[in-house]
Amino acid sequence: MDYPRSVPSAGLVNGRFVDEDPLAGTPGSLIPASWGNGVTQELLSVIQAAGLTPSEQLDNQLLTALRSSGLFTTAPQFDNDRSVATTEFVKRSGVQYSGFSVYAVSTALTQAHVGGAVSFASATAINVTLPSTVGIMHGATLTLINVGAVVNVSTTSSADTLGPSSSTLGSIDLGRGETAEFVKLDNQWRLIGGTVLLKYTSLFSGQLGNPGYQKYASGNIDQWGYGTTDANGEVFVTFPISFPNAFVSVVANHVGGDGAMVIMVGGTATRQGVRLKVRDYSGHVAAGWGVTYFAKGY
Repeated sequence: MDYPRSVPSAGLVNGRFVDEDPLAGTPGSLIPASWGNGVTQELLSVIQAAGLTPSEQLDNQLLTALRSSGLFTTAPQFDNDRSVATTEFVKRSGVQYSGFSVYAVSTALTQAHVGGAVSFASATAINVTLPSTVGIMHGATLTLINVGAVVNVSTTSSADTLGPSSSTLGSIDLGRGETAEFVKLDNQWRLIGGTVLLKYTSLFSGQLGNPGYQKYASGNIDQWGYGTTDANGEVFVTFPISFPNAFVSVVANHVGGDGAMVIMVGGTATRQGVRLKVRDYSGHVAAGWGVTYFAKGY
């Protein structure tokens, strides 16, 4: 729509309509029928697209149409151009959870679940696969909630990866009461939130087994392990990881069929390890005696 610049008889001045000026003797602009019909039809098209019936008695129908729910078209789910975002598009895009689904059996999630929260409630362990990352908008999210038995979560496509920012995992297990929030990055479902993320963060990282360790949010670290004495009754302990700041203490127990005393040899403690010494009830030392230890530091 534009001014009728192509119609000379319209009498535009500088491309715009002007009024008649009797004093100056200049005529006013004329509105061609084609232009008037075109402008009217332009407005009627908006009113009719909103599902309204044009009425000569109403002068607010254009505003009513613009405020209606039937005028604008919802863009595709992962569209990221500059078109108008309807509330339907915003809800579905993941600004808020686009939906909430509940399953009690093994499930293959699809693109329809992206942006939403999915809850699992099974009495037995189940398997869940995340949707292929192909065609999913960069930065889209997916949240999982488990209120039942263990849920093993993996990717559908071998081309996709799953894991926290620190590593790539083949799959993760969600225990009862655990949650996981993923974000789609390239061909990866990256674990960025939820309770299950804690075990993969540096603040809460650890090592199962013996030896092993566990970090805490406070900065404290517990470490444990097993060793055997040499001929002098000594155990040279090397911690699974070095304490970042300082060693604090160690408690050790003799593993055997009779009583024995275990001490930390003074002046031997470092952030990397400590030396222990074992004597039996009669003060003797020997090789091959087992010792378990539990050390603290930060």
